[in-house]
Amino acid sequence: MKKVKRAIGYVCEIPVPGTEMVISKESQLDRIRNYAAKEGIKLVAIYEDPTWTDDFSARPGVQKVMDAKEYDCVLVERVWCFSRKMAELKPFVTELEKNNHELVASTCLWDCVSQQIRHRYMGTLAQKIRESSWDDSHLQNAA
Repeated sequence: MKKVKRAIGYVCEIPVPGTEMVISKESQLDRIRNYAAKEGIKLVAIYEDPTWTDDFSARPGVQKVMDAKEYDCVLVERVWCFSRKMAELKPFVTELEKNNHELVASTCLWDCVSQQIRHRYMGTLAQKIRESSWDDSHLQNAA
């Protein structure tokens, strides 16, 4: 039996640049909870900040994430809740990894930062695919 992964959720109001739109904490929480249920991940805590700020590492909710110990991954709806720049995210992710934690997004976006974070954990994803019951017999029929 596989060990159930423990996650800390994190949300904040995320403004969409160039628009008046904001991705609400509530909609992010819904997606995080649905993803966790689907993937068999136990949410042990959810931290939040009122809104997105440029210096995400100074946010109180982010500090709580960094201080927490008993979890396997930080689960967010999108990595944008921290930053849209990999140069800013890299030290944060490196610090998570020192404690054997990962950054996981419940939404699969195709912007550069989201792809870079997914690529960073590709081995983990590849292992999951190998362990799944997915069968590639449909490929034989396509030839």
